[in-house]
Amino acid sequence: MPFTPLIVIGLPVLTVIAVGLLGSTRRIRWWGAILVSLVLTPVGGVIAALLSGPRRQKRKAPPRLKRP
Repeated sequence: MPFTPLIVIGLPVLTVIAVGLLGSTRRIRWWGAILVSLVLTPVGGVIAALLSGPRRQKRKAPPRLKRP
């Protein structure tokens, strides 16, 4: 089976990257999701990313008026 090393190494790497992409839209962020998925397996990383909740939006300040 010539594809076995690709599956053994490539599949976990792709799942960790997918967890990182999921975490990039959450409070845990990209690197947090990557670290958690490396420590707890990608399934634990997905659970941690989903439990972290969505990222809070920053409020934009209204534009200031120029004084003459």
